[in-house]
Amino acid sequence: MNRKGYLIGIEGIDAVGKQTQSALLESWLKKHGYGTTLMSFPDYRTPIGEQIRGFLSGRLQFPPQVRHLLFAANRWEKASLIERVKGEGKVVIVNRYTESNIAYGAANGLPVDWLLALEAGIPKTDLVVVLDAPLPTLVRRRSSKDSYEKNKDLQRKTRAIYKDLAPRFGWKVVNATASMEQVHSSVVAIVEKWLRARKS
Repeated sequence: MNRKGYLIGIEGIDAVGKQTQSALLESWLKKHGYGTTLMSFPDYRTPIGEQIRGFLSGRLQFPPQVRHLLFAANRWEKASLIERVKGEGKVVIVNRYTESNIAYGAANGLPVDWLLALEAGIPKTDLVVVLDAPLPTLVRRRSSKDSYEKNKDLQRKTRAIYKDLAPRFGWKVVNATASMEQVHSSVVAIVEKWLRARKS
């Protein structure tokens, strides 16, 4: 059992497989003796999450700055919970986190430094794995789409930004065009190597 908690982010554009790979990683970690908690953002169950659902569904209209303020605030709502779980020595897996706000916000024309400042002070990810696949391979994966998912230009820009920013922030990029099992193996290889390095 690990004594120190960690925060691992699973990132990428919509429908790339984040939810599936987050759940598979959670199962793998539990199998190998790690206490694990899986969280997803946006968390629509919170008051701010309700506002996010409103603009993603088209019911509410906000400028990009307000939308990404709300995305950040949604994580602030859960910051103390993440700190507590990490303090218990568990691995917290997040399906989307700060990195999503950076990539999507930059694709919406907002400065990266401004986006980073919105979330300065919340628990930082210790490891980020970006699932990468071209948009044409993903369009059939999800039938119900929100306003961000429907915006193909936004998705293309966001994918490019994830890849451009990965070297700057040390994000690990995984080819997500392979089978679910192959992608899982790639994710596990990164996480296992990273955890081993923490123990040494």
